[in-house]
Amino acid sequence: MRLRHADQFVLGLDVGTSSVKCVVASLHENQLWTSDVQYEFDVPHPGWAEQDPAIWWQASVQAVRKLVVEHPELHDGVAAIGVCGQGVAAVLLDRDLRATRAAILWLDSRSAAEAQSLNETCGSEIAWISGKSPAAYNVEPKLLWVKAHELDVWKKSRWCVTTTAYITYRLCGELAMNHSDAGILLSYDLRERRWSPHLMARMGLSPEIYWRLQDCDEIAGALTPEAANEMGLRAGIPVIAGGEDTSAAALAAGVVSPQLGILSLGTAGTIYIPCERPVTHPRLLSFPHVLNGLTLVGGSIVCGGSGLDWIVRLMGKNNLCQEASAATSADSRLVFLPYLSGELQPINDGFARGVFFGLDFSTSAEDMVAAVIEGTAFAFRHNLEIANQLQCNPESFAATGRPAQSRAFMQTVSDATGLPIRVLASSAGAALGAAMLCSKVAGTEIDELVSRYATVTCEVKPRRERQERLSELFDIYKELYSRLHDLFPRLQPEAQSYHCAEVC
Repeated sequence: MRLRHADQFVLGLDVGTSSVKCVVASLHENQLWTSDVQYEFDVPHPGWAEQDPAIWWQASVQAVRKLVVEHPELHDGVAAIGVCGQGVAAVLLDRDLRATRAAILWLDSRSAAEAQSLNETCGSEIAWISGKSPAAYNVEPKLLWVKAHELDVWKKSRWCVTTTAYITYRLCGELAMNHSDAGILLSYDLRERRWSPHLMARMGLSPEIYWRLQDCDEIAGALTPEAANEMGLRAGIPVIAGGEDTSAAALAAGVVSPQLGILSLGTAGTIYIPCERPVTHPRLLSFPHVLNGLTLVGGSIVCGGSGLDWIVRLMGKNNLCQEASAATSADSRLVFLPYLSGELQPINDGFARGVFFGLDFSTSAEDMVAAVIEGTAFAFRHNLEIANQLQCNPESFAATGRPAQSRAFMQTVSDATGLPIRVLASSAGAALGAAMLCSKVAGTEIDELVSRYATVTCEVKPRRERQERLSELFDIYKELYSRLHDLFPRLQPEAQSYHCAEVC
């Protein structure tokens, strides 16, 4: 498909858990237009989370139409469209490509028993081949739950696709999944870059259930007349295969080489490092970047900004973050385990809970806030330390999200990890990354878009005088969990079983 002279923009959609975000980026100027459409998910039972895929499509149409109404030049000026979305939502479709039930979202925990069974029977194989250990958030345990509890639905279902693949299909009518999105699934062979018939057989799933795979920037098809009419765009616009939202956000932050990792902070937090070869570790996550040749290695932590919000709310003072800045520069004597709602990587322990260690009569509110900041920094360092064992060694990080705008927070993370951190201006995130992926189709170098839109507001560098003390506290941090991990389930008598995580 040739780029027309009138084409000036690339369009990205991020189909998330609570909204669709649309970003239009100019190919020639520093210009972004954004819109979003909010929605909710259903909770039919405690621990469940579902959405009708039709809601995603309706919201995508509305988000695009908003911008087309505001900027009529988009009708004829869009060069290509890319989609990214919430990972590991299980969308079941029949042979006519209609949903057989509501999509089961990533935060749905109903399939914990199925995940535990997979861990017991073939967990090490899955982790080695796919780069992920079975957990309730992933797709395959959800499929096994449907097979066991909704047999009528299972018999009607022909395909399982992801959020991104579903919206891409609605745009262009083609059946394809991108490697980044598919790479989050347990059925994906990370080293071979294909579906794994072996793993699917071990999990009791048909190798025919998933769609064909494409590179993220490969053209999946062209915008159909029907979709174009709904959105107010011209038919025939190239639609690329797109990507998973985490890796699309990394692209938007300029993470395009192994030298630069990403820290994304919102309610939770993520840390990922690009590696030039596929590597796996049972305590981390590995999946393809949206850029060919790179694998993202790292994990998620429960407390990104939520731990800081919690302690500030608990203390009832709004200016504690600024006051804590001095405390983070002092000779810290307090250690905090930031496991306020369990923890993901690298301990993978849903029973873990928060701990303050070292309280005494001299402890102030500022000391406790500083300890929460340091504990969050240690959670990032813990993932980084294991990634370093796999020879994933970034030289610096790009940081995004509201908590990243706290200088004290980022300074502490820099001190704890020993690496500089580039704090990015508030950006359009994953939707922008999806738009950037269209660069090849649009005849523009991706580096040009990265340099234009991944703007740095400030850079913090590690302070030598703090690194030694924080390293001492980090050793205590790891040892605390290793000593306490078997006690956490006893705080929750309803727990029927507990699989001890591999400890530090």
